[in-house]
Amino acid sequence: MPPLLPLLLLSLLASASASPKRDVYALVKMKAALLVPATSTAIADWDPAATPPAHCSFSGVSCDEAARVVGINLTGMPLQGGVLPPEVALLDALENLTVAACSLAGSVPASLAALPALRHLNLSNNNFTGPFPTPAGGGPYFPVLEVVDAYNNNLSGPLPPFGAAHARLRYLHLGGNYFSGAIRESYADLAALEYLGLNGNSLSGRVPASLARLKRLREMYIGYFNLFDGGIPLELGELDSLVRLDMSSCNLTGPIPQELGRLARLDTLFLQMNRLSGEIPTQLGDIKDLKSLDLSMNQFIGEIPAGLANLTSLRLLHLFRNHLHGNIPEFMADLPHLEVLQLWENNLTGHLPAGLGKNSPLKMLDVATNHLTGQIPPDLCAGRKLEILVLMENGLSSPVPESLAVCKTLKRIRLGKNMLSGSVPARLFELPDAGEQA
Repeated sequence: MPPLLPLLLLSLLASASASPKRDVYALVKMKAALLVPATSTAIADWDPAATPPAHCSFSGVSCDEAARVVGINLTGMPLQGGVLPPEVALLDALENLTVAACSLAGSVPASLAALPALRHLNLSNNNFTGPFPTPAGGGPYFPVLEVVDAYNNNLSGPLPPFGAAHARLRYLHLGGNYFSGAIRESYADLAALEYLGLNGNSLSGRVPASLARLKRLREMYIGYFNLFDGGIPLELGELDSLVRLDMSSCNLTGPIPQELGRLARLDTLFLQMNRLSGEIPTQLGDIKDLKSLDLSMNQFIGEIPAGLANLTSLRLLHLFRNHLHGNIPEFMADLPHLEVLQLWENNLTGHLPAGLGKNSPLKMLDVATNHLTGQIPPDLCAGRKLEILVLMENGLSSPVPESLAVCKTLKRIRLGKNMLSGSVPARLFELPDAGEQA
């Protein structure tokens, strides 16, 4: 049975005429609920005795020409322990409700779902608990909503039932909560959706292949703490507008579908900390705009594919903690924007590419715990950006290049457990992390 108070509010919404006076009443009720303790100085100018249109000058409140409240933005106000009261639903002209980072607690009022004009709802970075509002008695359910941000709260239960009726919804961020159950198939019907954040929850089941219908989707984050069954649906390669895909740390298995190589606009692909296996598909090299690729901490085998030579925009490449073998390809030295290269804990052999660092602004190189031999490339700091160099636990020989001694940006270097000859340049013992150079 629905709670009595929300039903009474819905009745009031239907029967009472909209007015600025009712808006003042709702703001007064909000102030009483938000301020815990009542001695707090936040929203001190919300005067219970105010008459319209004075309420339009309250801090964080905006009105239209008729003195109706259309916006409330209390971002960052110290409202520790306060709650959102159900009377907020009396603000039937409200278009934007933003109470981000206010330390609010309690539940999200179910009555919010009936607000007829609410387009923007930001509840992020609070301590809200319990379920997200669900439809009540066949009434309206966020009928014109465009933006929902409930990131970083303590919300639980199933994901809210958004679907085809929410044709305007373009931003949905529910990450950093405790939502459970499966990703709703109805989310594939959110035709306007551009951003989907479900990361950092307790979701399960399979990643729906139907999400491939989200043709406007630009960013999708569904990893971290979720525990999905199965692998990456090959249909996700049909997300033509996708720019960022993060499916990290969510128990994915199986291979990377070669169809992901069709994501021509992608600039970030994060699949680290899963149980993905097989060879890295060379088709990933078709994603010409890719800037960050993280496939670390999986079970990939085979060699680093030659197709990655086409990733001329690449800045970050993480392949560490896999089972890769073979040489580090020479093309790594020719990627003009490469800043971070981490290949540690694989079974890589052969030499480091001789020109590594010569043609790119290299900041970090970590190839520790492989089976590399030969010389340390002399131009690692040629871009004058190198900060971290970790080459330990290989079979490298030859002296340490003098160029590293004059690398003013270098902060940390680890060369131990190799077969280096000659003396270590004295300058390297003066680095901030000099104690870690053994």
